[in-house]
Amino acid sequence: MNLDVSLSFSYGKRRVLDGVEFSAKKGELLAIIGPNGAGKSTLLKCMVGILEGEGKVNLNGKDLMVMKPGERAKLITYVPQSSLPEFAFTIEEFVEMGTYATKGSVEDALKRVGLWERRKEPITFLSGGEYQLVLIARALAQGSDVILLDEPTSHLDVNHALLVMDLLNELKEEKIIVAVLHDLNLALSYADRLLILHRGKKVWEGKPRELEPAVLEEVYGIKANLVEVSGRRLLIAGLSKV
Repeated sequence: MNLDVSLSFSYGKRRVLDGVEFSAKKGELLAIIGPNGAGKSTLLKCMVGILEGEGKVNLNGKDLMVMKPGERAKLITYVPQSSLPEFAFTIEEFVEMGTYATKGSVEDALKRVGLWERRKEPITFLSGGEYQLVLIARALAQGSDVILLDEPTSHLDVNHALLVMDLLNELKEEKIIVAVLHDLNLALSYADRLLILHRGKKVWEGKPRELEPAVLEEVYGIKANLVEVSGRRLLIAGLSKV
């Protein structure tokens, strides 16, 4: 199962994405990183059809961009940056609200994230990390082949951030997983491949172990040192070079 993407997007005359091309496949976690304003969230929204981009989003040769929203939703799901809802739906009701979710898939999805036993609790009782797991469960209940996640660990404590990343690491064996990540060390530790955006363009793509500090220094304007700890690469960042 392969996803092939080539997209551009503009807000009026301002080019936000400029010919960003990449591929993703089942069995690997692709992390998209880059500074604020690089176009990361815009890229995901164009892929899922929230924004109308120019180019292609092909899944196993099927052009998702020409599909109707309902058809596309069966194949690709978007998990936005989380903000707790104001209404006290139960956890189960909230997951059922996902497009095409069924009773069976809701149960399976909530069991997958460890929240089935709490399904009757109001969603407003959840912590930020627990709510993020519910958002992932709703995406799983939709049953699509591709899940796009926009900063799934944003504002989470270390425990919940690692829990979410471990879950994504499991899901990549079943689905194509593409995640925008703000935390560079989580990206370096968990991603099988990295895609780095800067000013709307792809500036680097490859495996974390292939990444050179000079790339991060150029993109983020920092002094970067990459070290290996317990088989994983970690970034030690210094003061701005400016």
